[in-house]
Amino acid sequence: MRLGSQVTLVASQLLPNDEPEAGAALEMVFADEGMTRVNGRVKSVVVDSSVQGGHVLTVEVGGETSTVTGDTLLVAVGREPVVDGIALKSLGMALDPTTGGILVDQSLRTSVKGVYAAGDCTGDQQFTHYAGFQGAYAAVNAFLPLGPLSFKGVLAGEVPGCTFTSPEVARVGLTEVQARAAAGRTSDVAVKKRPLLQTDRALCDGEEAYGFVKIVYQPSNGRVLGATVASPRAGEMISEFAVALKKKLTLTDLANALHPYPSYSWVVQLMAAEVYTDSLSKLYVSLVAPLKGIRTLFRRLLRSTSG
Repeated sequence: MRLGSQVTLVASQLLPNDEPEAGAALEMVFADEGMTRVNGRVKSVVVDSSVQGGHVLTVEVGGETSTVTGDTLLVAVGREPVVDGIALKSLGMALDPTTGGILVDQSLRTSVKGVYAAGDCTGDQQFTHYAGFQGAYAAVNAFLPLGPLSFKGVLAGEVPGCTFTSPEVARVGLTEVQARAAAGRTSDVAVKKRPLLQTDRALCDGEEAYGFVKIVYQPSNGRVLGATVASPRAGEMISEFAVALKKKLTLTDLANALHPYPSYSWVVQLMAAEVYTDSLSKLYVSLVAPLKGIRTLFRRLLRSTSG
């Protein structure tokens, strides 16, 4: 689009694995830049030289079909582990029935003694940084087997990821929906959200129109459960939340860690401080209210005895 092309995106949802606000933010960006989004699923693709553009997509939208044409077609449908042709079955190596990748335990050991696997071939989250991390841990565990004390190379929700759009969208940990489903009770999960419009650095850079920072946490202790950032620096900002998850830090910890101003990450300290001061206010009310009640009762007793 920014190079003068007309772009049509066919997708039923943008960033379906992230917070819904992230997909909504990107949709606003794309619409403002002139992209057309067709809310449907591609049923077929035909190369037809008689049609302008040459590529014809048949798209199903709400039970009906329509066509989209274009000069160039980019297909982004994800990847699957390729485990055929390397004699895994002859080794007796087990595969994960869910992902189709090589089955590994927390230490990245396969079902074959002495053989480890790491990265995309396991069917785990497909990030370069995660694959490199697992590769290093698998090598250490292979050459220094410590049994229960081996390095844990499967991180699940602790893996940060970033979609390098403009603005970038990064996430680590649980989304709000995932956290509430895991907690079972709505009151066990709280959310703090701030748009970039209220971020000084974004205002200075002229990047305030889109984006936000959203933190999911436990209200009882302020422990961070997850975070999503849509920002020009989201890929850098999410690392702080990755550390918070790894070390089980709270928003109080983040509030007490000084952040430089005016940086994009400064808003994280500001948001954490707001949650911290709100908790102090609630604590004050919970402590003062009973004292006021006792004082009122004491005054009444004094009046009754004096009468």
